[in-house]
Amino acid sequence: MAFGLLITRNDIIKNTPLGGAIDADALLPFIRTAQEKYILNIVGTVLYDKLQDDVEAQTPFTGYYETLVEEYIKPTLIWYSCVEYIPFSSVTFKSAGAVKQQSETGVAPSKNEVDYLLNKALSNGEYYSTRLQDWLIANNTNVPEYNESTGDSTMIFPDQSNQYFGGIQL
Repeated sequence: MAFGLLITRNDIIKNTPLGGAIDADALLPFIRTAQEKYILNIVGTVLYDKLQDDVEAQTPFTGYYETLVEEYIKPTLIWYSCVEYIPFSSVTFKSAGAVKQQSETGVAPSKNEVDYLLNKALSNGEYYSTRLQDWLIANNTNVPEYNESTGDSTMIFPDQSNQYFGGIQL
């Protein structure tokens, strides 16, 4: 079965600090993971399957669906893809095992620095996911698949809880 990605490598390169030298093949599994792990949970199975079907059929998104994908899903997915990619960015798996990549001209960041970057990417993803959820709730009559459920226990109903936390809680 084909799998329709809602963003491309270029979407990530153009909208994040990740550089253009990143191999597309290295990013694709992280895009797919982020799409299944985060976007499916936010939009629910019925809407997710509709978007997947449209991508696989190469049907262009129009109207509310175009707004949904271009302005809300893509930014969310871009940052969650970074969240999935960053921990693996300096590691390559070879037949002999895991190999840590190091540049001859650069210095590898410390674990704390990588964790900081990961948390910033996660915060960005959470911000955009909150915008996505708010838009879906406000436009649920225009995107009816958002509130549909098939009754199958394997289906995921959309998560409508607010997941964004942008500051210190006292």
